[in-house]
Amino acid sequence: MEAIAPMSLLEARAVEKRYGGVVALAGCSVVIERPGIYGLIGPNGAGKTTLFDVITGATLPDAGSVGIEGRDITGLAPYRLKSIGVSRTFQECRVFPQFTCLENLLFALQLHGGGKAKEAHRMLELVNLHGSAHEPASSLSFGQRRLLEIVGTFIVQPKFLLLDEPASGVNPVLLETLADFLRTMYRERPGVFLIVEHNMQFIMQLANELIVMHQGVVLDRGAPAAIQASPRVIEAYLG
Repeated sequence: MEAIAPMSLLEARAVEKRYGGVVALAGCSVVIERPGIYGLIGPNGAGKTTLFDVITGATLPDAGSVGIEGRDITGLAPYRLKSIGVSRTFQECRVFPQFTCLENLLFALQLHGGGKAKEAHRMLELVNLHGSAHEPASSLSFGQRRLLEIVGTFIVQPKFLLLDEPASGVNPVLLETLADFLRTMYRERPGVFLIVEHNMQFIMQLANELIVMHQGVVLDRGAPAAIQASPRVIEAYLG
């Protein structure tokens, strides 16, 4: 396997993944050397979710390597990745609808060695769900369930968080709540937040840096303003 540079917090090196005749990742490389909120954007089929799946152990790459803090984690099982601080969400919302909002969070804490209900209540208050703490998650709107799911990933204090389209299906009011929550979590526990997103207004205002994928590789990378003005990004995606 390819050696992983110890100065990088998170990196994928020359990752390839094919599904039959479809090339999802064509030697894709992404290196993140410092904490921050990173947006991963690009057209449908660019390979964004496949890259997430490879990083989080859900998919084994055909070639290339993935590393965290100098450690090669290529192909490491998702449960083992969680033990070293890696968490993710998925495009579909995953909560336990029959459990209360509070129980959903306490269950997440139990899976990671337990914790205090006080923190769960605080987190619910940050996303305006404290009034529904003892209500079943099934009583929430889709956007509220999405917030609950994301809170559940943060309550275990991950160092590396990968969010797959968190703004999808969330109304503008809840999007502001979500953005404020993510900023608060980053201030409290700076880490690597890598966010796949198609809502450009949301991610442009939230991310420190954008990584643009196209046809299975990184097309461009930079501050939101620079990406908005990039001719090749405009041609391939934003235009």
